[in-house]
Amino acid sequence: MATYKGIQGYTVQSLASDPSPLIGGQLWYNNSTGKFKVAEIGTGAWSSGTATPTALMNGGCAGTATAALTFGGRDPSPVAVTFEFDGSAWTSGGAYPLSLNRPGGWGTQTAALGAGGSPPYTDTSNTYNGSSWTAGPTINSARSAFQSFGTQTAAVMAGGTTGTRVSTVEEFNGTSWTTGTSMPAVKADGGGGGSSTAGLSFLGTYTPGAGGRTTASFAYNGSSWTATNSCNTARSGCGGGGTAPTTTMTYGGEPPGYFAGTEQFNGTSWTEVADLATGRQGVFVPLSQATQEAQLCIMGDTGTALTTVEEWSGSPVTAKNVTVS
Repeated sequence: MATYKGIQGYTVQSLASDPSPLIGGQLWYNNSTGKFKVAEIGTGAWSSGTATPTALMNGGCAGTATAALTFGGRDPSPVAVTFEFDGSAWTSGGAYPLSLNRPGGWGTQTAALGAGGSPPYTDTSNTYNGSSWTAGPTINSARSAFQSFGTQTAAVMAGGTTGTRVSTVEEFNGTSWTTGTSMPAVKADGGGGGSSTAGLSFLGTYTPGAGGRTTASFAYNGSSWTATNSCNTARSGCGGGGTAPTTTMTYGGEPPGYFAGTEQFNGTSWTEVADLATGRQGVFVPLSQATQEAQLCIMGDTGTALTTVEEWSGSPVTAKNVTVS
């Protein structure tokens, strides 16, 4: 007969109080109330947001759902524009130093980091202070379309393409880029979420073409990678992000078609939730400071570039008593 430990890999903990933070799907016994409890993932929905001034796809992004920063992208040629969002309106910020497609982004609206991109593949990185960009140290391997997670001073750049897809990892400590532990698989055009010591790389392509898209998801602890349960639908060009694995979600991409699906990660597995109103790929690279309670799906394309923005409003993970009926 199967046991809970045999299925989940751990026993049910007996705790004097509910754990913090709550991880969706987590089960425990609260010995002060005499109740078994479970962390239940909240529901959520997408709604129409304020459109951007320019239609773009495949740019860099940083910040939160109410203080977002976008830079670069293309339609059809790469651009250097920067936009700032305050939760209700978009305004122009200081121009990015290069016109780039698929750069990576980390940090906040007033303390952001951008790096990489193409064409051609660049090794530049730049920091943003809320008004202008300043050149930073070069990365070790010029690339674009990598998975990014972390902050302005503790950033991870995983995989991507240098003309050929790679598995190599670089890490930024606020001063310099160093080589990290390579991912278990060659992968580009996926998403990332979490911190430099508790991060995720998910989805993307391992070979060119539709047949090379993957559902793979890998967790990073700052020194090694571990395969997690896979996403439900293989795709690339997705959006998403989060401050930690348990706050990470992903949406959009292709195929099938221009994908509208949304998935949330609870630290163990991915769950399908509400769809976008407009399926799309080439969504601006993940918001590193976003959560499962507040996200933005910014621009992208459905064959042509979009100005469309959708806002995710979700409820937090809550502790519920386990009942039998």
